[in-house]
Amino acid sequence: MRRPMEEMYGLEYLAKTFDAWVNAMVHFASKPSGNICRHLLPFIECPTLILHGQKDALVPPFHPEFIHHQVKDSRLHVLPEGKHNLHLRFPAEFNRLVEEFLK
Repeated sequence: MRRPMEEMYGLEYLAKTFDAWVNAMVHFASKPSGNICRHLLPFIECPTLILHGQKDALVPPFHPEFIHHQVKDSRLHVLPEGKHNLHLRFPAEFNRLVEEFLK
């Protein structure tokens, strides 16, 4: 997984971005409930598209479901064979869903 990311973003940018991600995860873990913005979801007032891969090992299925129930005017679409990189593995379907949502 590292090599394609290095090729796409470059080693320096990837290292910097990964370092920032690790720091963010450490910060999130320091929150007693892990909550960083859950209370803000009901205040989102724009149409929201939520895409999730059913086989995503990084984001459990209850996350997009919870967001969908908390955000008014949200649309949830789950790709049964999708993992975490939907835009790369299913570009045609991903783009179609986004284009339909934006119409």
